[in-house]
Amino acid sequence: KLTEARGIPFPWAPLIAVALTTLCGVLVGLPAARVRGLVLAVVTVGAAVAIENLAFKSEALGGLGRVQIERPELFGLDLGFSAKGADNFRAEFGIFVLIVVACSFIAIANLRRSPTGLRWLAVRANERAAAACGINVTSMKLEAFAVSSMLAGMGGVLLAYRGSLAPESFAVFGALALLAVTYLGGIASITGALLAGVLFSALYLLRGFGTT
Repeated sequence: KLTEARGIPFPWAPLIAVALTTLCGVLVGLPAARVRGLVLAVVTVGAAVAIENLAFKSEALGGLGRVQIERPELFGLDLGFSAKGADNFRAEFGIFVLIVVACSFIAIANLRRSPTGLRWLAVRANERAAAACGINVTSMKLEAFAVSSMLAGMGGVLLAYRGSLAPESFAVFGALALLAVTYLGGIASITGALLAGVLFSALYLLRGFGTT
């Protein structure tokens, strides 16, 4: 939307979009940080439904519509995904995504070993015990919301640069399906997230083959 309506080019538009997504994650996390379990799931899913219907589908509020995203270019290199004829599904885009994933993998692995990451793991294991040790549980949850929202924003940006974009690209039920696959892959580990990505891609390809 920043590219289409404001003319902001790559890579500034996706960087701003990721920053805004991180801010939205923190805003959603403010009321959600004090609850846990099923109530937390209801709050976050409710926020996702509201964003989908108000921000993406509402024309009055400048929703997405169906737009064609401008091809990303960096230092004169075309990173676009699609092309005409035999050049379609270009490797440059896949390499770019792989670099982003690898950098995210390294950053999160280092974060897990840092004092902040250890406090996150303590909160995940037992909130009351973590609070008894002097850890600010609410602050840790908000930090986790911010980082996870940033990663989700990066994924949304990369999804947008596949080509055309529509409100259906970010449907809540599709996100819930991805979350279910993430649980199957192993939600408590980084390798589990990578495995979930492979599983979800495999399911996507199988669905595509089934409709041809």
